[in-house]
Amino acid sequence: MIRYLIFIASLNVSYAAAQPGLNFSALKTQLDNQAPKILQKHGAPGVAIAFVQGDDVVGFTAYGFADVATQKPITKDTLFNVGSISKVVTTWGVMQLVVEGKVELDKPINQYLKRWKIPDSEFGVEKVTLRNVLSHTSGLSLGPYRGWNSAAQVPSSIVDSLQGNNNGAGLVKLLHAPDSKWSYSGGGYSVVQLLIEDVSGLSFENYMQQSVLKPLAMNHSTFKVTPKVMEQSATPYTDSGDITSMVYFVEHAAAGLHTTAMDLARFNLAILKNEQGEYNGAQLLPKALIADMTTPANTGGRWSMSYVVDQSNASLGFAGFNRGWVSLSRSMTAQNIGYVILTNSSIGQITNDLDSFILSKVAESQAN
Repeated sequence: MIRYLIFIASLNVSYAAAQPGLNFSALKTQLDNQAPKILQKHGAPGVAIAFVQGDDVVGFTAYGFADVATQKPITKDTLFNVGSISKVVTTWGVMQLVVEGKVELDKPINQYLKRWKIPDSEFGVEKVTLRNVLSHTSGLSLGPYRGWNSAAQVPSSIVDSLQGNNNGAGLVKLLHAPDSKWSYSGGGYSVVQLLIEDVSGLSFENYMQQSVLKPLAMNHSTFKVTPKVMEQSATPYTDSGDITSMVYFVEHAAAGLHTTAMDLARFNLAILKNEQGEYNGAQLLPKALIADMTTPANTGGRWSMSYVVDQSNASLGFAGFNRGWVSLSRSMTAQNIGYVILTNSSIGQITNDLDSFILSKVAESQAN
């Protein structure tokens, strides 16, 4: 169990952007009271939260510590791994190849792959497309990846992982007929990573920097987790409060993004709208494609080509889970607001409790 005094850090970025009926300053005050209690209840080290509205990041606050032993505070520049939220960011990258006419959403994805192809299958590999891979309805194998305990163990290329060199996760192959049901597939996003590299001619990391991270001013974010990056990162902890090693991946598209709460909040802005009613992400993708990729696919209304669709809260989001890290991203599109919650431990209940608390307070503010 972690015992420590709660450190609270906050940054008021631009509360003037808040719309009538929403008071982020008041919400932060409520969090200042509740968030430390949640951390202490679960024995968790720390959490960073950032809020967005319209076309602006409107607030940042942090609780606990980036490192408990040294009582290093979490700041707006503290880096966290965000696990599967990497998949959503990757979607915004690969969709630019669709816009450029280099890839079609409904053509067999194998026709774009050069260094490796999805093995033939009785289920019809020709029916696997970028569209159903992104929405987890392709029938491809592999849910989460385990990663590696050191960077030296990581395979040299995504092809190695697709061929089974992935610390026991297994081969990527077709398990059932495409478009017949939803089945979460991290392996599918490794196929997308390969597609991006084979079609663009760039490494996945360089492509994503150029196409998504830099244009959205995610200046502290990276898919390359170097020793320097780790110096700027929070320390990861297990659910029992012990320090754990970083988990390294060659499967960057599925699980590898390292980012800050402020940067991920900037990403959240992409599916919100500015004062002119246009998507903030229109600099990257046309509005028709953004609408397509955020519309529920053949998944019972739960998943789109990129986001988890929470119809009860009129929001789009995703969650990330890697050992030592849990994260959540939510954009409440009907209200044009959103937030991200990043933690440096394996305790998933932290993001759940904080998410529920914030949702309840936003609902209260809308009712008044």
